[in-house]
Amino acid sequence: MGEECPLTMASHPEEIELKHWPVASQLNPGPLKTLLHKLGLEKQYPNKLTLRSLLEINKDSISDDAVDSLKAVPRYFLRKLLIVNADCRSCTCLPEDESSIDLYRDENPEDNEVNLLDLITALFFCADSFLQQEMALKMSMCQFAVPLLLPPGTGSQSTLMLWALRAILKEWRPHALSESKGFEEGNIVFEQIPFISFVRLKDCSISKSQLLNHIFSSGQQIHNIFPHKDMDGGTAPKTISGGLVEACWYLPCGKSNVGGFPEPLTVANLRGDICASQAQFSFLTQVSTAIFIFLDSVDEDEQKLLLSLGDMGSKLFLVVNSKGEESRNAETSVNEIMEAFKLKSNNKLIWRTNANLAKCSHSIRKPLKYILKECTSKISIESMSNDAIELGLSVDECMTEASKSAAEEILKGIGDQSIVDYKRNQLPLQGEHWKQLAKLEKEECRLKNSGESRLEEYRAKLQQDKLKIRREQNKYKTTTAMASFLGYLATTDKEEKALFLKWLQLKLDIRSQKDMSSLRNRFQEQSLVKQGNKCLEELDQCILDSSLGIEHFMREMGQIYEASSLGNPQASAEHCPLPALAAELLLDGYPFELLDGDASNIPEKWVTDVLMELHRKVGEKSKLLVLTVLGVQSTGKSTLLNTMFGVQFPVSSGRCTRGAFILFLKVGEDMRKDLHCDFILLIDTEGLKSPSLAQLDESCEHDNELATLVIGLSDVTIINIAMENSTEMNDVLQIAVHAFLRMKEVGKIPVCHFVHQNVAGVSAHNKNVTDRKHILDRLNEMTQIAAEMEKRASVNRFTDVLDYDADKNNWYIPGLWHGTPPMAPVNTGYSVAVLDLKKNLLEVLKTCRCEEPSQIPEFIEWMKSLWKAVKYENFIFSFRNTLVAQAYDNLWKEMTQWEWESRKNIYTWQTKADLQISNLEVNSFEIQSEIQDLQKSLKSEALKMVATLEKEMTEKLDAYYKKKDRNVSLIEKNKIDFFHHIWDVHRDILNTENNKLDMAVKLKISTIEADDIHRKQKVRIEQKVLQLLQNPSDNKTPLSDEQLEDEFGKMWSQEVVKIKGLEEQDIPSHVFKQLIRDFSNRNVNEEFQNVETLTAYGMEPFKARDRHICTMTKFKLKMMFGREKKAKESLQRFSESVIDTCRRIILDSTKSQTDYHDSLTKEVLEKINKSLKENYKDLKTNTKFEVDLKLHICGIASREFLQMHRNFLLRKDPQKRLEESKNQYLSAFIDLYRERDHCQRKAQDFVQHSLRPAILQYINSQ
Repeated sequence: MGEECPLTMASHPEEIELKHWPVASQLNPGPLKTLLHKLGLEKQYPNKLTLRSLLEINKDSISDDAVDSLKAVPRYFLRKLLIVNADCRSCTCLPEDESSIDLYRDENPEDNEVNLLDLITALFFCADSFLQQEMALKMSMCQFAVPLLLPPGTGSQSTLMLWALRAILKEWRPHALSESKGFEEGNIVFEQIPFISFVRLKDCSISKSQLLNHIFSSGQQIHNIFPHKDMDGGTAPKTISGGLVEACWYLPCGKSNVGGFPEPLTVANLRGDICASQAQFSFLTQVSTAIFIFLDSVDEDEQKLLLSLGDMGSKLFLVVNSKGEESRNAETSVNEIMEAFKLKSNNKLIWRTNANLAKCSHSIRKPLKYILKECTSKISIESMSNDAIELGLSVDECMTEASKSAAEEILKGIGDQSIVDYKRNQLPLQGEHWKQLAKLEKEECRLKNSGESRLEEYRAKLQQDKLKIRREQNKYKTTTAMASFLGYLATTDKEEKALFLKWLQLKLDIRSQKDMSSLRNRFQEQSLVKQGNKCLEELDQCILDSSLGIEHFMREMGQIYEASSLGNPQASAEHCPLPALAAELLLDGYPFELLDGDASNIPEKWVTDVLMELHRKVGEKSKLLVLTVLGVQSTGKSTLLNTMFGVQFPVSSGRCTRGAFILFLKVGEDMRKDLHCDFILLIDTEGLKSPSLAQLDESCEHDNELATLVIGLSDVTIINIAMENSTEMNDVLQIAVHAFLRMKEVGKIPVCHFVHQNVAGVSAHNKNVTDRKHILDRLNEMTQIAAEMEKRASVNRFTDVLDYDADKNNWYIPGLWHGTPPMAPVNTGYSVAVLDLKKNLLEVLKTCRCEEPSQIPEFIEWMKSLWKAVKYENFIFSFRNTLVAQAYDNLWKEMTQWEWESRKNIYTWQTKADLQISNLEVNSFEIQSEIQDLQKSLKSEALKMVATLEKEMTEKLDAYYKKKDRNVSLIEKNKIDFFHHIWDVHRDILNTENNKLDMAVKLKISTIEADDIHRKQKVRIEQKVLQLLQNPSDNKTPLSDEQLEDEFGKMWSQEVVKIKGLEEQDIPSHVFKQLIRDFSNRNVNEEFQNVETLTAYGMEPFKARDRHICTMTKFKLKMMFGREKKAKESLQRFSESVIDTCRRIILDSTKSQTDYHDSLTKEVLEKINKSLKENYKDLKTNTKFEVDLKLHICGIASREFLQMHRNFLLRKDPQKRLEESKNQYLSAFIDLYRERDHCQRKAQDFVQHSLRPAILQYINSQ
């Protein structure tokens, strides 16, 4: 920092400039103007300095150089404060030239230092309301006192900083809850607690601030809560901070030996003489539970001031400095005051000249304990606003009432109902419909529950179900709460919008905290009475569902937008502006939900349109570098990001809001060239491996999906590890690496940094070298196992998947707190270590890039591609780590082999049973009972055989578990599932065999009936011809061929109506299902879903392609270009050899006279698998090659096996055999009719023309 660096306003086009503060375009001459000029803050007064301007990523944000001018002091202080570095208060003095230090030199301190209180006061004058809140919050975390009453400045009134303190949340444990380990939490401005004020008369020689630091740091290292004269800048004259009232909070930890007070209390410290700050003093007398006045003496005017306060009762405590003669002179006036207020002797405390701070602090601590014990007067800071207004003071949030009312209007609907009910009524689209839609989207990719349905039909059903849900969502009208929320977001006044959102978040936090506190208490009660797990699981889920924040309203906003895109055009046009509103919030620094953790899904259209709108708003200059932090729950990952970049991701001791959130940080001009990007995109995730979620459905799967997604999106991933849960994080990493191996192409290799928290000591890095090696060895071992499972021969180490250097990419950070919370400040070493990490990460982003940073459109496409791969992953995410997955996969393969052995045995038996039924001699329907008896006997035999096979398979499973090798103990909890699977398999086998026996019997009966028709057809044709010839109506003229065909058809239909034919089976579908089963537990669903007709594959010669060669990234493929041609040639020869071998097996199978059976496809697949297993390491093939090769061969098999099936039907189907004879019988029918008809007509002619006349002549002649 070689030159002055005065604070400047943010240059961001979307910056919020608050307007509700008084405008002072020109400062009046005086101390404030002089100080602001000295600090370079004139242009920021009043309230023009914004939080957003301080979050920009620039060289100043990572600089740790000492200040070289007073104008650089404010930015240095704020930069340190925002990363919660307690050393921020050490910048008030400029460094001296060490070569010319003169301890006796008397020079004006105003030239090179500023009073710390003046600096803080000036910054609060210049900060906007949001920066004031953030400053107060970070000061509170550092255990610094924060401004409660701000001095008048250029105005005439002091200001109660109620708004500035609203963001401070605290947790504590009163001594009464120490045994139960309970705690209380709340927003500090709402807490009704004792309020103790400390003031002084004139220039009291007692250091009030130092004494207070001793009192409220008791039991721990003394911490400078209140600035004092012995600190840097403490001796510089105060020019504007007189009348400042600072406040801090003493909060007990539940241990009587740590800290001296059993209950919380607020401590206020008035700076300066009470005579010079009478308005502030009057306010303190109104709101205080007790007031301690420090004094050396009391003159007449001061005595009058004190006596004018009215009836103070026991509120007043006098701390009198004993200084010999001066003390005796003051004693009379002090006694008069005590008499006037009727104070007891205990209300006067004497500071002895020989007493030290420790002894005096002990003396004051006694009355404080008494006050807390007997206290009935408690007050909240919020309730002080009325007192402040009555006394003529201003309140900082008075101008925000409109925004406050708007937020309260939205929450009015909650009333006495639970948050769960409120969300169901007012935020309905993100409820069960959205969660069910997420499940359908994953099922559409994974097809786990397709059963026996055709995949095309099952997918179509899923798509219809999705459309139905969206239509159901479209039926909902915008609720009252959402209509109000969207209305306020649409306002063009950025100040009002920002204030509204802040008020809404504060109100929502209060209500959520209230509901969750009640639920946690119920959970503790239930766990103590040992209720069943189901009850505790329901409470766990209820706690999760009771979280309510702005993110839930934004989530509903996204669902409204997505649902309207499928609705009517009018609704779609109405909600068209929603992405623009969300994009504006992103630009203003609000986190945006990328992945909804409750549904474990990404609303892709909503996220895409919001990010594209952002891309347009920044003039299409949106190059991104992505940084993610990932860690087990409650390891401080959000705190790490907040400390590193000064941002405001929600921090909680429990996981309430689930998912992944993104936040954009603008890169300054001075670093844009080095980083080659416009924004740093931060991704914060929910804590993984939550104990409270361990029993909930799909918790492990959700965590693994989330980890894989965010690591894949990142340029740099911070793996946050606390030493006590490094195993859990190691497990998550294994699954993420395994998932990347199962994907077609990762695209880029994220840089991976391990942050080990709660590890202090300068030797930590060297002493933990063994641990680092152990972690890397473990990850390498698991990566090799995963590569073996996924047949990725080119992957041998963890670093083949993620960029990781065991020496350079490990960081050891001390614990966050310096002491015992809640009174412990943030550890300065923590902030320093985090800043070093930030510098290193930015250097990594500068130098280690193989490709240009992506812009938002490219980021969106990669996000979609990665999420699609995650959705298609149907196996690995269900497991805790790779070893468990391997153990499960090994047993599954054994189970699959056992299952096929059972099916082959039953297939052999079934072939014999079919032959037995077929050879049964039954010549008449009178003895069909023989068939039924045989059918019953065979079914009984099948039942016994299946029971035997099931028993054998169960015994094999028992024996497998008893071996205790191959990590089988890791899947002990899956044992019952495998037993259930055995039972299901053999029930399926038995049902299939019974159906086949029924079909064989029906075929036999139909064959008998068909043979009977053949035998009797000649007789029936003759009978039908005689019937037709005897019909009087047909005797006049002979029937035509068409009429005869019609008559024959009627007769034929009656004859064959009972003959049941054999239906042609969808053989390609059977082959395809066997192919899918062969890829069980493999990530190939996406490829198979693109298969429309299996018979279309294998028509053209197979060609080895680039995509068949095993690489992790496109970059690696380019690097191996020289070897690519040779590898493809070897792969082509191997492919042709396997295809020829399998073709011969297929053709040999089709030569048999039997019908198709799945074992034929299984035999072909086993041959391919054997060839691949023997050669995949040499060939370095990948899953894509295996899929394409098997599709090619199974395409050939499907056509050949289909023709084999059709040939079998031609030979065996009785209906087809009858149909083949139909024309023959029709011809015989027509010929017989013509022949009989000709004879009959000849006979008629003979009778009519010859015989009849002769007979008539004979009769007449008689």
